[in-house]
Amino acid sequence: MDKTKIETEVANTLDLSGFELVDIKYGSHNGKPLLQVFVDREQGGVTLDDCEALSEKVGACLDMNNFYENGYFLEVSSPGMDRVLKKEKDFKRFAGRHAKVRLKLPLNGSRVFYGDISGFENGQVLLTGDLKFKLEDIDEARLHPTDDEILKRK
Repeated sequence: MDKTKIETEVANTLDLSGFELVDIKYGSHNGKPLLQVFVDREQGGVTLDDCEALSEKVGACLDMNNFYENGYFLEVSSPGMDRVLKKEKDFKRFAGRHAKVRLKLPLNGSRVFYGDISGFENGQVLLTGDLKFKLEDIDEARLHPTDDEILKRK
């Protein structure tokens, strides 16, 4: 299974529908491959109807390319309030929002840092408090919603 090819084909399929691929997680369920696809769009968010329609399109893409010959499980969903941040454009889009950054290796005795996203410059994620991390040094970065943001969504 070529994960890079799968991600490219799924991203292209989503892009044609006005959505972006945020993340793909690979696993298994009842002995079959499980593909979890997280999608978003800049305006309007993602609805349950969107996920249903995109599931059909992504499934057709997977089938057409014969990525899984013996069946698979597919889940398409929004990335949630604590969405993962992977690309330069993610950090620019969510500037001003609170984030949690986990590094691959400790920096000053810690691997986990919290702060508001200040942006992205020269290949580095910028957080408040003069924190700067190279994208390749980050194990995982996620939005870390405040209590007020969580309560506003309810």
